[in-house]
Amino acid sequence: MAGTALKIDDDYVLDMGTTLSDNETELQSGVDKYLEIMKKIREDAIKEGETAHGVNVNKTCQKFKAEIDENDQYLF
Repeated sequence: MAGTALKIDDDYVLDMGTTLSDNETELQSGVDKYLEIMKKIREDAIKEGETAHGVNVNKTCQKFKAEIDENDQYLF
């Protein structure tokens, strides 16, 4: 069985290992940046409670105006 010997290019294997490791490092850096951006959005965005509070304030103001209008019909 001449010519069937397995030959491994050590330099190629080592270079690919380095290349894949570098790519993984870049990918992880991108994921870390993405997660940091998402964390800032979550922390800095309008919170649900604040939005609900704004809706409640608006309803309260509208109700107050309606009560004023009802009690002061003779003025308007």
